[in-house]
Amino acid sequence: MSKYKNILKLFVQFVIIVAGVSASFWVEEYREGLQNQEERLKVLNNLKIELDEIDSYCKERKIAFKKDSEIISHLISNDNHSFDSIKNLVETQFQMEVAIVDYRGFKPPMNRYNSIINEGTLKFVESDSIKQLLSHLHNTISMYLQANVDDEKIIQQKISLYMNDNYPEIIMLENISPENYYNTLKKKINSDLNLKAYLKTKGRIMFVKDFFLDRYVETVIKLRDEIEKKL
Repeated sequence: MSKYKNILKLFVQFVIIVAGVSASFWVEEYREGLQNQEERLKVLNNLKIELDEIDSYCKERKIAFKKDSEIISHLISNDNHSFDSIKNLVETQFQMEVAIVDYRGFKPPMNRYNSIINEGTLKFVESDSIKQLLSHLHNTISMYLQANVDDEKIIQQKISLYMNDNYPEIIMLENISPENYYNTLKKKINSDLNLKAYLKTKGRIMFVKDFFLDRYVETVIKLRDEIEKKL
């Protein structure tokens, strides 16, 4: 009888040990699950905050891109009285100069996203759709958009050099009204097919850049909606 009691005692002790170990594992898994959930929410909240910042930045860029494109379009049009349209876009000579001999870059806020990638905390986000949209936004669409910014830089440099070599008097113009600047420049453009072609090329690149900006914004909205569903 004592033999069976010893066996029963050992069995009970074994069960207690197994139960204790299992409970310890369960508690550890539960604690780790809570930590992962906390990290997941932290990552999603940081991404949403940054997407709101990106959205605001893109709205400002959209206005600037559109204004520059319209200025170029009016300057190369066959309408010699298109200043009536341009005067609604600009207040100074400088704003026209930016559209012609400068370029608009695209550097949205990405510090939070870059930190998440560098720290490896994106692993806490379980949603594949969010990860795919992040990659599409910050890699694919962003790459296309930046490529067009780079193309605009190239044509901008060519226009700047061309005008410095052929029309230094326009480059040197200062403190004149937008209308006088427009009239002086428009005469040169109308009589110089090369300059007109340069500006038309710049306008086409700016149009494509604006197209990809719209795709970028669409992805931002989709991504933000997906994140809000998970919060």
